[in-house]
Amino acid sequence: MALASMEERSECIEMGKSQRELDQALGRLEELTSYRRGHSNSPCVGASYSALRWHDYQNFLSRLDQAVNAQQGFVLNGEQNVDAHRNRWMAKRRRLDSLQRVLERYHAAEDSQIERALQKELDELPAKSDIYYG
Repeated sequence: MALASMEERSECIEMGKSQRELDQALGRLEELTSYRRGHSNSPCVGASYSALRWHDYQNFLSRLDQAVNAQQGFVLNGEQNVDAHRNRWMAKRRRLDSLQRVLERYHAAEDSQIERALQKELDELPAKSDIYYG
């Protein structure tokens, strides 16, 4: 039972780590998408720039889009990790709950058996000590 409890606790910790990593990835994705939105609405869009400068700006936006796409991949991977850890934790939790119920039933049966034995002993006590006076 102690081993099952340790396994459940360990899996819960791993799930927490995965969730924190996902939260960080989501935060980074929000930063990148916000930065990208800010640059796509930039005043230099539509302004007169040299072809070279416009090309550089387009390359910059392209690299920014690639970073956003890569971060979306990290987020997707993080969501999958959290789901996997959650599923493993839930399986460990169900196993631990099941073991606890079995142990509780065992203890209840053992207590009942002890109680019946004590009652039987108490019931037989007067018959054993019955002395005939007469």
